[in-house]
Amino acid sequence: MHTYIVTVTAADRVGIIHAVTGAISEQGGTIKELSQTVLRGYFTIILAVEFDGPRDPKGLREAVHTRGERFDLNVAVIPDEGRHVDPVPGGERFILTVLGQDRPGTIHRIAGSLARRGVNIVDLHARTEGPRFSLVMEAYLPPELGPAELRGELEQFGAELGMEVYLQHENIFLATNEPRPVRVGSARNPEGSDVVVPH
Repeated sequence: MHTYIVTVTAADRVGIIHAVTGAISEQGGTIKELSQTVLRGYFTIILAVEFDGPRDPKGLREAVHTRGERFDLNVAVIPDEGRHVDPVPGGERFILTVLGQDRPGTIHRIAGSLARRGVNIVDLHARTEGPRFSLVMEAYLPPELGPAELRGELEQFGAELGMEVYLQHENIFLATNEPRPVRVGSARNPEGSDVVVPH
């Protein structure tokens, strides 16, 4: 099997994911992993795509670009050559949440503190709305770093800046925040038209 990393950016419009995944399907690829977001009107997606045989990265890029031509996509394709090395072997995933007043350099300081401790950030979302700042991060802590030790350091950091800082193991976070599945079925109201109701 041959894997490629495909990234696509464009001004956000309805139908981009359909176009990108359609191109990959037409080329015989299987999507193994995907992450997508929209930030200030700009769409970004990164996919790990697997094929039975080798593909020309340039040809794959052109196929995606052509399929989504009306969206003016910026496409890049990188072969995954199996050189991935786990930055934090044996690490455990934690969720870091930071809330408070927006201050210049906050993300830089948090990232620096984590880097010095050998913590690997794998997912990060941060936003400012007026004076309010919020950050949610998924990160792997190395086995030798105790969560309580890092939590104390981050809480001290938050106290200095007047921010609330929370560090939770992924299992605890999921147990307290995981949404419940909701089934939506079709029913008919007395007038005979379809209505959607939760079960």
